[in-house]
Amino acid sequence: MKVFDGHLHTFRFKVPMRESIDLFKRQFERFNVEKMTFLALPCDACPGRVEWAHTDEIDNIRVMYFKSVFSPNAYAYAGLEYKRLNTKDKKAVAADLLRQVKEYKRVGYDGMKMYEGHPNHRKLLGYPLYDEIFDPYYDYCEKEGFPILMHLANPDYMWEADKVSDYWKARGCYFDETYLTFHQFHEEILKRLEKNPKLNFTLAHWGFLTYDKVAAEKFMSYENTKLDVCPGGENFFNILADKGYWIPFIEKYADRITYGTDSYNFEYDNEENWLRATGNRPLLAQNFLTGKLSDEFDYIGRKYTGAGLTKRTQEKILYENLAKLLGESNAIDYDHFIARCEKMLETVDENSLDRYNLWCMKNDFESMKKGTFYWKN
Repeated sequence: MKVFDGHLHTFRFKVPMRESIDLFKRQFERFNVEKMTFLALPCDACPGRVEWAHTDEIDNIRVMYFKSVFSPNAYAYAGLEYKRLNTKDKKAVAADLLRQVKEYKRVGYDGMKMYEGHPNHRKLLGYPLYDEIFDPYYDYCEKEGFPILMHLANPDYMWEADKVSDYWKARGCYFDETYLTFHQFHEEILKRLEKNPKLNFTLAHWGFLTYDKVAAEKFMSYENTKLDVCPGGENFFNILADKGYWIPFIEKYADRITYGTDSYNFEYDNEENWLRATGNRPLLAQNFLTGKLSDEFDYIGRKYTGAGLTKRTQEKILYENLAKLLGESNAIDYDHFIARCEKMLETVDENSLDRYNLWCMKNDFESMKKGTFYWKN
């Protein structure tokens, strides 16, 4: 069954861009990925210190680079940038967010990836998701039908110190009383949807709504809302623990659930480690969606089964829903990205991997514009 992976990232790490092309190709061939969407997370472009970020301001360029490499079957979502904005001047920020989304659409992005609903990002920004500062931005996306995919909240146990492992605490995923509560995140996004009820709006990772059935039904009551099945694995185990509710829920909303894996350009260490790292999330999602209730699989030491979904529902979630949502990808303004690479090359550390990647992307965008980019083959 062909697959449309709508949730891919391009983390900075140690892997050069050109090497990442071959690594992505291997992932796509292994899991029968015919189409894909690369999502930007320019976390270093938000105010405050972001020790937990794995991406940077260059990420908006990186996702467009991979869209270009894998076109015409690839798409790219941009992320909003705040670093150079005075976030206390709400009118100026609102105007700039509107300017950004208009520009992103014009230069070839196919939608917006928002991390503003992640507890850390939401805390740094300080504005509710329904705040007027976002009104022009959301109004534009609603009017244009421009898709938005948002990370909202996290698993509910991450608000309880005794249930969060040291690993997740070190990654900034314990949320004490200085953060919004788990339920407040869903309240905020529902208030935004009251303002913009026709938004083409998807929540990643099931929206972590598998912890809140009432919020799940309220969210899906809006005509253009969607959920993506991207792991966290907790959601799959929540669903299987209450199959009588969640399996009919999935079948009911089969036209509005999309596939994704949260995969990225994993560093190649050795074959065994790389296959394991690149396989965990896609295998969890695909086995769950296509497996029978009598099948048994393993996800990092935990046993689970398939969901027993109908073949038609599988086809919609794995491919058709995203293909219908995104249609033909937007044309790329190569001159814009060549110029942006040149601008960032003026300030980036000359001995860094970022500089090498920017240099490669600049030259490769020029080749793509001319139709002579040899790495595609």
